[in-house]
Amino acid sequence: MTESHDPTPEAWAAVFARMAGVLLSEQTVATVLELITSLAKDTLPDTDGSGITLVDDESNRSTSAATGKMVERLDALQYELGDGPCLAAIRDGVPVRVDDFREEQRWPEWPRWAAEMGMSSSLSVPLQYAGEIMGALKVYSTRPRVYTADSEDILGRFAEQAAILLANMHTLTEAEALNERLLRALRDRDLIATAKGIVMLRENIDADRAVQRLLELSTQRRITVREVAAEIVASTYNETV
Repeated sequence: MTESHDPTPEAWAAVFARMAGVLLSEQTVATVLELITSLAKDTLPDTDGSGITLVDDESNRSTSAATGKMVERLDALQYELGDGPCLAAIRDGVPVRVDDFREEQRWPEWPRWAAEMGMSSSLSVPLQYAGEIMGALKVYSTRPRVYTADSEDILGRFAEQAAILLANMHTLTEAEALNERLLRALRDRDLIATAKGIVMLRENIDADRAVQRLLELSTQRRITVREVAAEIVASTYNETV
């Protein structure tokens, strides 16, 4: 059995610095996930593969990052069978360790297939932040009984940081989307205000009547007020060139 040694504080600092560097440089979520799987594989000795399964709002599961095709196949088999150590970690919110796939009895089919594919042991830990389970981080080894209680502690602490990073990236993405919606709303407001002014001048009417006119055109032509406004502004521009 391979002993798992807790990384030194300097090693942990290096790992988290790399993760923080990705966040600060605002890389894509895909880049973050690839980094997490790579670091997870490097963190635990005798690990031959690592992957991340994420769960969306509708409980759909997908392998969002993996260090190799073998991990993707092992995950896909779990999704197909509807059970396995990674899915159990997500469902129960606790680490799930498999010491030897050939001796495992908790799942009737998946361990046998995993053993035939060349893997012998695994460790899966939930990615959890603010009470929400976002998915699971898992590692695989071709050797049996590689992972220990120390391994669970190490990967668990790693998963905590990974979950925070993913949550922050999600928050950043939502903030960017909200900002874009606000900017679009402001642009639409300015466009409609410009069109309203043009209608006021063209038809010699007040602001309220101009707004009503835009609404009438929108209803008559079955297009949005923004589209009506865009056409009015464009036509005015064309008249001046």
